[in-house]
Amino acid sequence: MQRVFKQAVTGAILALVSVSSAYAGGFVDILNTGERTPGSANNVAADAFFLTDGIPSTWTQQASLTTTVYSPINNSIKVGNFIDTVWIDATTNQLIIGSYFQLLPNYPQGNIHGGGGISEINSIVRTGFADVETISAAWYFADGIYSGAEGGYRLRDPSRSGYVPSYNAADAAAGEYLDLDKVAIRTDVSIGEDNPNSGIYFLSVDASRYTFELGSNAIGIIQGASSNEGGRQFQEIWLSGFRVAAVPEPSEYALMLIGMGLMGLVARRRKSRDLS
Repeated sequence: MQRVFKQAVTGAILALVSVSSAYAGGFVDILNTGERTPGSANNVAADAFFLTDGIPSTWTQQASLTTTVYSPINNSIKVGNFIDTVWIDATTNQLIIGSYFQLLPNYPQGNIHGGGGISEINSIVRTGFADVETISAAWYFADGIYSGAEGGYRLRDPSRSGYVPSYNAADAAAGEYLDLDKVAIRTDVSIGEDNPNSGIYFLSVDASRYTFELGSNAIGIIQGASSNEGGRQFQEIWLSGFRVAAVPEPSEYALMLIGMGLMGLVARRRKSRDLS
């Protein structure tokens, strides 16, 4: 996908982009039903999830993890890079986790489709949100943020579900796909389609209630099967990454302090007995 303002466009379209903030939005609350949240669009000027002004200066990076992704059929072949980053927005007191994936042209050439290679990424699934009531999503281009990144493919239709290979709106409305622990973001990262990397996909939660922790198998990178694209096979790769964790309640802090005090008292008594 090309940026609208990098294409050769007419003056009328340029004028539209110049006032895109009137159309584009920012963070959008993800539906808590398992349904795909509407609002994404090919044109950033109409995309409700697009951060018009980019990453705000009020965001402070807390942690970042870069993971080399290997082929599921040959673990010596690098097929991509995944960067997981956490920010705090001091103005809104939000915790923000950013997902970025870059596909490398290193998949086994003879095994792209029928042999099970990785040639396209169709979904990024994050876990660890089971206790989170409200999750908001947004995205921005990755170039200028991560080294070697192009603009990046947009965020599409996030849902509180796992990967759904064949989406049915009626089934989604009935709650068939609901999985509150997961957030699935559709994408279309493909070197063959000139989309070698994603944009940065942001998920935001209330920082007064949630913090973050590193966990294994926290992020799923999914290639969907397709009979229309050379018999591409389903593949999924699970990576370590950041998960949301609840901030301890004041009462829990108090119990921790009491526990630490009792441990110190016991240690002092043992020391006194040893000296006597």
